[in-house]
Amino acid sequence: MSDPFSYRIQTIGCQMNVYDSERIERLLQADGYVPSDESEAAGLIVINTCAIRAKAEQKLYSLLGRLAPLKKENPYLILAVGGCVAQQEGRRLFSKVPQLDVVFGTHAVHRLPLLV
Repeated sequence: MSDPFSYRIQTIGCQMNVYDSERIERLLQADGYVPSDESEAAGLIVINTCAIRAKAEQKLYSLLGRLAPLKKENPYLILAVGGCVAQQEGRRLFSKVPQLDVVFGTHAVHRLPLLV
């Protein structure tokens, strides 16, 4: 069973995404979340993305496809996508990925704790 206050961040992309993932981690920990080494044990999974290369976007959709069974098994699991792809695709991500709960762009990183 997953812990609702545990999180896992997966970063797909450039050095800026790594920096933003570190910011996300600090924000979540300040809000009481604890890191999880395994997606199956997390109550929140954040995927931070880059849109510079098409391969990064393909990796995002592939990863979301692999996480879909976790969401089906645990409907309380929160799946969030942030970063450049989220900024670029916005609400369209929700129609492409129905199991997705939160989409936030690069300028909304600080709002993630409020969004979840």
